[in-house]
Amino acid sequence: MTNFSSTLTPEDLHSPDASRLPKNIFLGTSTWTFPGWRGTIYKREYKSERDFSQRCLEEYATIPWFRTACIDSLFYNPPSPTTLERYAAQVPDSFRWVSKVWERLTIISYPKHARYGSSAGQNNPDFLNAELFKERVLSAYDDPQVRMRTGPFVFQFAPFSERSMPFSEFTERLGEFLTKLPKDHEYAVEVRNRELLSAAYCRALNESGVTHCFNHWNSMPGLREQMKTIAACGGLKAEFYVARLLTPLGITYEGAAKLFEPYDKVLRPSPQMRADVATFAKRALATGKRAFVTANNKAEGNSALSMATIGALLLSELEQTP
Repeated sequence: MTNFSSTLTPEDLHSPDASRLPKNIFLGTSTWTFPGWRGTIYKREYKSERDFSQRCLEEYATIPWFRTACIDSLFYNPPSPTTLERYAAQVPDSFRWVSKVWERLTIISYPKHARYGSSAGQNNPDFLNAELFKERVLSAYDDPQVRMRTGPFVFQFAPFSERSMPFSEFTERLGEFLTKLPKDHEYAVEVRNRELLSAAYCRALNESGVTHCFNHWNSMPGLREQMKTIAACGGLKAEFYVARLLTPLGITYEGAAKLFEPYDKVLRPSPQMRADVATFAKRALATGKRAFVTANNKAEGNSALSMATIGALLLSELEQTP
């Protein structure tokens, strides 16, 4: 029986066992430029912090368990073509990154926070603006080397109340938006209201070949429960799955940050979350789909060790299966 509580050491990151992981399983982390990883995950010498942040993706991509990474920074600003071209030059042809989508497209109304300036507290006129997505986001992916390495785009929607927008209206508008997106890219929708996991939501995704982003986050159901709920609502027709491991259940993002900083080690393994990811990946393999799974440091304390461990545990599960 697989021990889902065990965790790899940094010395295990370059294990040749990773080569036995099925090629349609893409594991990685959410961003990669963490100072707490210096000396364990990252062993190369870098001239400066800027040099580290500019070039460490190349070293990250040498870890054989990692075939993807989520570019979380794109949530805050639309992508720069030159930045994506720099990323593409540092990873192999087989690498596929997951791109967070600019929050300007997914915020219903702007939070009352200083970083939103005069928009703070105001309704967002660009909510689900398909033309803006094509002009300011997709246009940055035109370079052939960038396009080759582009995996799913994730539209992340913060939790909201029906006072902000009725859930039925959200689902209807989401469905309309998804039909307007170019079909030569892949998309996932990450909702953080459990009430949205419904038959109407699944129909909105399936009509455009979009997948649900299964997320391990604070007040959402666990991954296994999300899988069961989605299956009961009709399942997903997209040819790929996406999952993001964000925080322990019942712990806020801020609480997880305080618990796990400086992210230099796994402090609180989550055997259930790990087992659920193994189930998720095996379901993808059984249906011939690709699966992208990324983790945040706030899931267990060090997402690089978490994801390499999940890769090793999944491999163990697969090799135990008759």
